[in-house]
Amino acid sequence: MNKEEIVSLLREYKIANDNEIHGFTELEINLCEQSMGTALPHQYREFLLAIGHDAGLLFRGTDILFRNVENLLELRKEAEDLLEENEESFCLPSNGFVFSMHQGYEFNYFVLAEGNDPPVYQYVEGNGNPVLVWDSFSAFLKTSINSCAQAIRDGIIPWNVG
Repeated sequence: MNKEEIVSLLREYKIANDNEIHGFTELEINLCEQSMGTALPHQYREFLLAIGHDAGLLFRGTDILFRNVENLLELRKEAEDLLEENEESFCLPSNGFVFSMHQGYEFNYFVLAEGNDPPVYQYVEGNGNPVLVWDSFSAFLKTSINSCAQAIRDGIIPWNVG
């Protein structure tokens, strides 16, 4: 999905209105890539460009949207701390990129060398080693958008036009 498709779905499903959708700039993404010393996968770049800062009701309670590049880059350290705290034998791969942390007990990551739309792995505290949950970042994103839209339809998440 390109950034326009992502934004269009958020509007269509009433997940966010125009003033709640804010993406990273190319400069911010370039700063992130410079700090890491490598390029981000294309699909993840599109996500950041579309909604990297804000996406309305999408991902409430999850650290996946950021005020700045530094906050994004801090997630790996938080994930490593969680693994250490739980005395896990698993270590994140050196080219593993942690892109979300949920409520301090769960994180998602992909391996930078696994293509432009890489598979997504998930670690959940108490469940042992991370597992492959989505076969691509775009599948993760589509599932997340559809789940949020369903929660709005079911009245679990109230839609407030701001």
